[in-house]
Amino acid sequence: MPDIKIHPDLCSKCGTCVTNCPVGIFQQEDDDFIPIVKDTENCILCGMCVDNCPEDAVKHENF
Repeated sequence: MPDIKIHPDLCSKCGTCVTNCPVGIFQQEDDDFIPIVKDTENCILCGMCVDNCPEDAVKHENF
């Protein structure tokens, strides 16, 4: 299970990680909230969350 975090001081709450994750491990309740990371055991190590975050807020131990 990889360690994946969203740094709240960098996150702009844009939801890019939510829309780009092919397995849906990121969830965002509302545009005013920082996305949360759930079910990291489902991560397929594609790197989409890290590559597409415009603020470099997603930190993934494998990338």
